[in-house]
Amino acid sequence: MDKNRTMTRRQALKHLGFGALAVAAGYSLITGCKGKVKEEAANGTLKMAKKMDNITGKEISLLGYGCMRFPTYDTGEKNARGRRVMAIDMEKSKALIDHAYANGITHYDTAWNYHNGKSAEAIGTLLKNYPRESFTLCNKMPGWLITGPEKAKELFETQLQQCGVEYFDYYLCHAISAQEGYDKPYEELGGYEVLAKEKEAGRIKRLGFSFHGSKELFTYILDKRQWDFVLLQINYLDWVDQEAEFFYKEAEKRGIPCMIMEPLKGGELASLTPDANEILEEAAPGKSIASWAFRYVGSLPNVLCVLSGMTEMEHLKDNLNTFGNFKPLSDAERAALDKAIAEYRKYERIGCTACRYCMPCKYGVDIPAVFAAYNKCVNESNIPDINGPKESKFNKKKRAFLATYNNMVPEGSRADKCIECGACNSVCPQKLNVSGLITKIRDMVNGLEN
Repeated sequence: MDKNRTMTRRQALKHLGFGALAVAAGYSLITGCKGKVKEEAANGTLKMAKKMDNITGKEISLLGYGCMRFPTYDTGEKNARGRRVMAIDMEKSKALIDHAYANGITHYDTAWNYHNGKSAEAIGTLLKNYPRESFTLCNKMPGWLITGPEKAKELFETQLQQCGVEYFDYYLCHAISAQEGYDKPYEELGGYEVLAKEKEAGRIKRLGFSFHGSKELFTYILDKRQWDFVLLQINYLDWVDQEAEFFYKEAEKRGIPCMIMEPLKGGELASLTPDANEILEEAAPGKSIASWAFRYVGSLPNVLCVLSGMTEMEHLKDNLNTFGNFKPLSDAERAALDKAIAEYRKYERIGCTACRYCMPCKYGVDIPAVFAAYNKCVNESNIPDINGPKESKFNKKKRAFLATYNNMVPEGSRADKCIECGACNSVCPQKLNVSGLITKIRDMVNGLEN
């Protein structure tokens, strides 16, 4: 085994040149999963909030690093569809992971399909100089690839090799959204039994599932097997809109800790509308709009870890400021957030998280780009009322909308390519009527251009 893997976390930080302040930052706020955060003596100014996993007996940082959105660069190559091939920028990614680790982030989350299959190998490489016991790593079984027990075993072995580890601290049945997507790979084809045996062998410490389905399916899966944790999409908009409150409380009732994905709802909650932002800025001067979303989910007592896919150093540093010296939302802050949400809901945004499960579109529509352009115009109050009076305000919004749409969505990938086949609707984790929304935007653009 690599000698760095046998070092303590403190020794590794010093060995890699982070110094005493970084060492101190890694030992900070410790709590049981449902307990109040309490400070442990530390010399650093930012004390990363941590939770104690009562089953594994290991601390886990309340902020986890999602490895879905590493920095990338253009390889200069194109795939079979003529699209640019992007690769992970390992130099920039190393700077991010090193800074995250030095400031107390100890949990890292990857999956088979992230970065076209390259994420697991990347995070394995980026963490290889750190002691294995000093961080926790989560990976996920791609159930759609399981054809039988042997295939499940092969996939799991490959994932261990990709990450360069001998075990996973956390492991998930990935992206379950329909009953067939659970029953077939995990019950009929033996996937669950394979993973249960890996847990018995110690190569999985905690076994769970990530979920995008209905209330009925959630309770069905919870009743079917014993689970150690769940990965749920929770944010302050989905709490009601996507029934996140039910999922969270059902898991809490059963004593199953939650990890959180999409706390920013695909970036939507990084900035609201100007008027909604103003409410939050007045309530917490100097704090980012994104910090409200992270504090909202981080304040939930049954949350073990909040994942964030951080592409830019400024995003990482802002999140470290939020989870360092972490403070749950106060009653006054919750009231301000409720007020901001009410203001924000005056505008009808499309709840796309840019997960790209709908891509590629057979007919060439860049669905996330179309939705992103529309949402940008909503955020900037530049949605023209095509049925209203055609006066100066309408013309200003029309020009702004068309400019944004044409700049953000490449020609040949716009909504006019949609034939309403509906293939995108069944794969959307947010249960959006994707084709209906695309045709709505198509008709709006046609009405404005003609």
